[in-house]
Amino acid sequence: MEKRYNKATLIKRSHPKFNVPVIGHFGTHSVRYESILDAEEATGTPYHMIFDTCIGRTRTAYLAFWEYENGRHWIKYKAKQIIGQRRAMRIIGFNG
Repeated sequence: MEKRYNKATLIKRSHPKFNVPVIGHFGTHSVRYESILDAEEATGTPYHMIFDTCIGRTRTAYLAFWEYENGRHWIKYKAKQIIGQRRAMRIIGFNG
């Protein structure tokens, strides 16, 4: 049975960030998938949860660890998050 998506969903799912190779670590074994969307289809884990795990926003998705094949994409997200936290502390005034 093929899923049907509306136009906005199709546009979002076609974004390049969802079409890079990922590796899922499932307890005793690891599996490589051609894209996040392929991993979603094979495992049933929603693509946005796999993406969030790959960039470091969450630790696991459905009891599996996920990472990009080359393993370096999450650094950009983490740097952005740290900068945002520092700015919030300056605005609120916790550091004097």
